Amino acid sequence: MSEKNNENLPNQNDQKPSKPKWWKPFWILTAISMVGSGVFSYFFLHTEFVRIIFYEILFSLVLGGAYYFRVRPSKKVNKIVFILFGITPIGFGLWIIYAVMCGLSNFCQFLNNLRPYGVWLNLTFQIILFIIGGFIGNWIGKKRDYRIPFSLY
Repeated sequence: MSEKNNENLPNQNDQKPSKPKWWKPFWILTAISMVGSGVFSYFFLHTEFVRIIFYEILFSLVLGGAYYFRVRPSKKVNKIVFILFGITPIGFGLWIIYAVMCGLSNFCQFLNNLRPYGVWLNLTFQIILFIIGGFIGNWIGKKRDYRIPFSLY
């Protein structure tokens, strides 16, 4: 198998599957809803125009990334997506558990009382939790062969 076929994640027959009928209208509807939400926010919610433009640009970048993940999948990009998935919700979940445990046991107060390194030690623990979340995301990706759920490939 060539390097290019290995990266594009073809199906078992070495052919790319056809896209469903709803594929093109879905992306068009998503773009229209993005613009519509900006117009609604400006006229009805009286949101600042600069803030709406910022959110529209940010949403456009996210929409473009999502479209790229679906149209041109590769194992490298999917690996990055799984690691980011691990860092964001899983790492954040671990951080929430850490915060609850600190609140119940006064562990953070103990760390903060270790002058002058207590705050840095607490921050280091929090960063380590996000790194562990990234490793968990990578582990989930390996189990799934870096295939994103509901992907076309």
